[in-house]
Amino acid sequence: MAIELSQIATLRRVLEIFCARHDLEFADRTAIIAARELMKFADEGETDPLVLEQRLDEAMQTSGGPMLPARRTVASMGASSARQQ
Repeated sequence: MAIELSQIATLRRVLEIFCARHDLEFADRTAIIAARELMKFADEGETDPLVLEQRLDEAMQTSGGPMLPARRTVASMGASSARQQ
């Protein structure tokens, strides 16, 4: 399945939130793995940003990959969307 431009923008926002929460740069190995996970979720048909955030957090915690840095408090997409309405 091809990912549409609007989906790419959503995936990028979710990845930005994830990276901010974990003090990661886009070029960090963990961020690259997270981006791949997000693309996989999009290929599976997931489009909801809040679900993508949740699935990414779960996948990265259970992946057995590199340990994530401590989480910082960052507004989720849901909170920022609610403020814009």
